[in-house]
Amino acid sequence: MRDPFPSLADPLKEANEPSSLVARFGPEAPLLMDCGVVLDHWQIAYQTYGELNASRSNAILVCHALTGDQYVASRNPVTGKGGWWTAMIGPGKPIDTERFFIICANVIGGCTGTTGPASTNPETRKPWGLSFPVVTIRDMVRAQAALIDSLGIETLFCVAGGSMGGMQVLQWAASYPNRVFSALPLATGAKHSAQNIAFHEVGRQAVMADPEWRQGRYLEEGTRPSKGLSVARMGAHITYLSEQALHRKFGRKLQDREAPTFSFDADFQVESYLRHQGLSFVERFDANSYLYVTRAMDYFDLAADHDGGWPTPSPAPRRVSAWFPSPRTGCSRPRKAARSCMPSTRPVPRCPSSKSRPTAATTPSCSTSRKCSRPSAASSPRRRAPEGSAHERPLSRKIRTRRRQEGQAMSVNRAPRVDLEVVAGLIVPGSRVLDVGSGDGELLELLQDTKQVDGRGLELSQRGVNECVARGLSVIQGDADKDLAFYPDKGFDFVVLSQTLQATRNPKLVLDELLRVRRAR
Repeated sequence: MRDPFPSLADPLKEANEPSSLVARFGPEAPLLMDCGVVLDHWQIAYQTYGELNASRSNAILVCHALTGDQYVASRNPVTGKGGWWTAMIGPGKPIDTERFFIICANVIGGCTGTTGPASTNPETRKPWGLSFPVVTIRDMVRAQAALIDSLGIETLFCVAGGSMGGMQVLQWAASYPNRVFSALPLATGAKHSAQNIAFHEVGRQAVMADPEWRQGRYLEEGTRPSKGLSVARMGAHITYLSEQALHRKFGRKLQDREAPTFSFDADFQVESYLRHQGLSFVERFDANSYLYVTRAMDYFDLAADHDGGWPTPSPAPRRVSAWFPSPRTGCSRPRKAARSCMPSTRPVPRCPSSKSRPTAATTPSCSTSRKCSRPSAASSPRRRAPEGSAHERPLSRKIRTRRRQEGQAMSVNRAPRVDLEVVAGLIVPGSRVLDVGSGDGELLELLQDTKQVDGRGLELSQRGVNECVARGLSVIQGDADKDLAFYPDKGFDFVVLSQTLQATRNPKLVLDELLRVRRAR
């Protein structure tokens, strides 16, 4: 019988000598890790796409998810498959390689070239195994920052990533606020739920229960805990799709048969799908790395790291700084926060929208939609990028052009309503404003253009949210009767509630919440 878990020709090759670019660091540039260990000989593997411009202002760092790698838009040398985000990255695509310089690095603790448990320990000349120090998301970001330094890049135009990659994006904004112009965290949250941690623990126990795991020394002993790792992947994959999505995709359909076999073979299509995911995963991923990176996600808690209870916003994201030219005068003005957005896909167990919403509500200049399926549209700043960067409408230009062609664009030159002009006259320039019932964003856009406010919005209508997002406004889909609870005490200088009050079910509760989130003047 053929072995269903074929061994790689050289399982250590990519871990130590990857096919991609590699930056190596010695005692002169040690990596200080959160667990207290200092790595004085380490490396980080990465790929680049596009060209860095003369001012080094067009670099975008893409952070990969749990089981990803640096081959974001090119062929993986282990599997032979194409990159995992080729739909987004390439010439003429939303992240345009003809305009941007894209960098994607394998995380510390990974297994495709960056130092991790599958790498060779320089002291013992054996694989690190479980003697490798436990890593955190902050360690991953520190390693990426060292790589960016080695490339001579001072400021990143954008940091983007989903799931674990989104956690890295949030950590970049917290750890290096002055080096991030814009941030795009996707399908992520500022911490894991108990359920997420539980699923990860089940996966780790599956790996460690495999007799071939050998207490983490399987590489030394020439074995592979493939069965345990495969089961871990199958369990995790269930969390990547909602129950509704699984039903739509598979239902109870049988796999290549007319009737049940009355055995424990893969009778159902969903069983066959999960087994395929497990088998293909073990060909490209290291079992110990799986333990390490899942643990890093479990430990991540951005608010706790900055003494902030959720949903109170952590100080870290609010310190992210950038410069935006005024659309009217062309003069640069400082902003408290870089443009950031948190589009959420349709809810899945791994990261439901309810987990993204508190992050979105407290992250500066954040645009999100509960059902947004076009992250590039949600990431569009209306205002221009810093002078010299030549990115006037980053990432979303094609989406907005397409909407105009389809006749769906709004008229942004219409005269503002008289009532909105009256409201705008009461707002102090540069203040922080929450507009409850934002509609299509007309008031927020007026305030940004005339008063340069840091504006946020809450809108129940999906259509209204989509229109606001297309304008680059920071609007969250939500119900004023329930979702104002996500906002922090005294978080805004002004709160606007005009035509929405009559639509609320509990006006007194809504008014009390508005008074809570508004600073006393």
